Amino acid sequence: MNLRKVLIVYKKSTFQIQAVEHRESRFIRLIEEGHDTVTRVKVAHEEHYDVLEALTRELAGRGIEVTAVARADLTRTVSDVDLVISVGGDGTFLDASHFVGDTPLLGVNSSRSSSFGHFCLANEGNLIEVLDRIADDELEPLRLLRLELVHNGSLLPEPVLNEVLVCHSNPAGTSRYFIQIGGEREEQRSGGIWVGPPAGSTGSIRSGGGTVLPIADRRFQYLVREPGPRPYESWKLTRGLLPETAAITIVSQMRTGALYIDGQHINYAFALGDELVVRPSKQDLRAYVRADVNDIFR
Repeated sequence: MNLRKVLIVYKKSTFQIQAVEHRESRFIRLIEEGHDTVTRVKVAHEEHYDVLEALTRELAGRGIEVTAVARADLTRTVSDVDLVISVGGDGTFLDASHFVGDTPLLGVNSSRSSSFGHFCLANEGNLIEVLDRIADDELEPLRLLRLELVHNGSLLPEPVLNEVLVCHSNPAGTSRYFIQIGGEREEQRSGGIWVGPPAGSTGSIRSGGGTVLPIADRRFQYLVREPGPRPYESWKLTRGLLPETAAITIVSQMRTGALYIDGQHINYAFALGDELVVRPSKQDLRAYVRADVNDIFR
């Protein structure tokens, strides 16, 4: 790949946000006391910014034009660059993926002491090697299936890479809805529904008893959380793997339902009578990840 222009999407560390920018008194006091809830944040902060600076220097030294943007400030689809690099952990990779079309994405785990970095092929130890292999075309990005969400007839802007959670806006509330897949339709009450592509099958869906798929698989799956059928009810649509041609339709019976996309940061109201269609997107994510990255969970 001819790397001429690169966009770096980076997270701001917890320490940066709470201690430096907002000067939150409670957080600073806990840091000063060495409280075990915050003992790692300063270390993670230093690791993160060391990696960010090293990456920026390395790219500049290769004659590559570099632009850097905090992930919270990324608001439009990326264009006009050869590569997007997320610097942080899996959350930063997911956030960046929402604004990436056909441009390949590389994840860099900037703090291995605090971040698992499942999607991150690179880290402080192998960063130069990974960049060399990309530049020499020894690495090819995989095509990862994403999902798209049609809410009341309108396509939501964020493609789903991990999962969408459809549920009551209050975690103690009962999620009530109709679910339809093909010719089957059921009225259900539960803790909500997860729907996710293979990239998200190692997260919440796995924890709830779902199926871990190879990351480049072309199927997607749904899983009902804590289904609550009455003694005389028998539900069929509580979990399943679906082909790339399938879709799921969910109609809200909740006054204050919600949709959560790839975590807690992106959410939409899902009010009484609202309809959501979940289906595979026609635009995959092209990402530098290992093809066997999900195997450790299988």
